[in-house]
Amino acid sequence: MESKRKISILIPYTINDKDVCVYLQKRSKNAKRLPDYFGFFGGGAEGNENPEEALRREIKEEMNFVPDGYTHFKRFSFGQSIKDIFLLEVDKGFENNIAILDGGYGKWFTEQEIFYEPKLIDEDKLVLKEFYEFLRVRE
Repeated sequence: MESKRKISILIPYTINDKDVCVYLQKRSKNAKRLPDYFGFFGGGAEGNENPEEALRREIKEEMNFVPDGYTHFKRFSFGQSIKDIFLLEVDKGFENNIAILDGGYGKWFTEQEIFYEPKLIDEDKLVLKEFYEFLRVRE
C-alpha cells in the first residue's frame, strides 16, 4: 500500500475592509506538479519532518520568509495526500516583504475570485471554502 504524501501549506491572508484576501502562488509553466496553476505556498515533508518543520522549511525556500504567529487550521486527507493547513494573517504590503523563489509569482484573491479561477484545483477550492466559512463563524 502506497502512503500518502504529507504536505504543509501556509495560507497568508489579509482583511481589507470586508474582503478577506488570500495570497496564492502562480506555479511556473514547467512545474513538476500542476504547471501554470495557482496553488498554495508549501510542500511535502522530507524525512521525519513534522508538519510545522516542513512548513517553515518550505516557506523559507519558496518565499524567503520565516512564518511566525501562524495557527494550525485543519488537516485534510485527499486521495494522494494529507494536507496540514496553517493560517497567517498578514499586513497589507506583505508581498513587498517576501521574495518568490519558487514558481512564477504570488497574487491576492478575494473569495469570489477564487471560485471563478479555472486554474485552481477543486481540492484547493474546498480548503479555501472551509477557510472562509471558519472566518465567518469567528465574526
